[in-house]
Amino acid sequence: MKRSNSVSGLTVALATVLLAGCSPRVATSFWKIGTEAYSDMPGYTVIHAEGKTRHCYPIDGWYDGPDEDTYHQLHHHGVAVESELMAYRIYFDKKQTIDVYCKRTPRLELAQSYWYPNDSLLAAHYGDDILRVGSTVGVGTVKYWNDRLYHIEEVGERQQWIVRQTRSKATVAVGDIDWTIPDGRQDLPETRQMTSLRADYTIRAGHRDMRCDVFVTDPVEGLCTGVQLLPGKAELIEETDRGVLLASWGTDWPVNDSVKYAKESVGLAVFIPKPFAGRPVHDSRNNLCLLKVKSRESRVKSHEWGEYTCHFYLTCVGATKEDHPVATNAAEWYEYVRRWAKKLK
Repeated sequence: MKRSNSVSGLTVALATVLLAGCSPRVATSFWKIGTEAYSDMPGYTVIHAEGKTRHCYPIDGWYDGPDEDTYHQLHHHGVAVESELMAYRIYFDKKQTIDVYCKRTPRLELAQSYWYPNDSLLAAHYGDDILRVGSTVGVGTVKYWNDRLYHIEEVGERQQWIVRQTRSKATVAVGDIDWTIPDGRQDLPETRQMTSLRADYTIRAGHRDMRCDVFVTDPVEGLCTGVQLLPGKAELIEETDRGVLLASWGTDWPVNDSVKYAKESVGLAVFIPKPFAGRPVHDSRNNLCLLKVKSRESRVKSHEWGEYTCHFYLTCVGATKEDHPVATNAAEWYEYVRRWAKKLK
């Protein structure tokens, strides 16, 4: 049934949470893979996922050089954060892509499922990964555009860490030290600009969306974010006096296993407020918007990651997975995200 325009997205989200008997909460999940020799580490546990048995222990942060296979050193391949309505993970590699885990029942789940629910948890109505991001922007990933989309690849060091976590709000961060910015030329690599880049992703209890705050040491042109296009390619690009809204809707397999898993209908959206919104750009797999980084106001305390910043917002719905989705088709999703964007600044 189509929802009334008078019902806000936040009201719907909180009502869903409270009716499920779940008080609004957030949590983070960050696990380093070790061996049985790490069994004396605080929080050590054995996790069975992806057909493997992993000896893991929780961490607050990790850093390593670009030549290390950090993607496979970490369980669920990077830091994750969740509210009762949605969970997001950030891949710890050059892609740094945001992937999405959707809840059937509003509750915190990653402490039990570790992103990969087993058959018994699925039978208990747990959620699951709903999006196959591949080499796309996913939803709200910070990447780089110079006539085509680039990953954040040539760096001196990669970092991910949990910035803070309370009962009502959690922030996780991605950092890239000494990133050499692509310019499409290979003949004079020593002349290319180098900077350091950080993206903080914050989720609040009772919310499905996140805010991303970006910090860079230099006024970089070409940073971008956006949404991947899903099969069916229902898409929305709106430029208003408030900012740029990008959204997509479609149905796809969430993983390569098309025997155990069914196709998922998913809605993605990103909103960039007007001060930070450049021009929309796109390729065959993504709708994007360039980001304008601004010098921080003098009254704002200096930030260790640079004086240039911007912010934007991202959100998602799993129409097939959720018991009470905020949208069940593209038209409803675009109506929802237009209302959502009007509340952001």
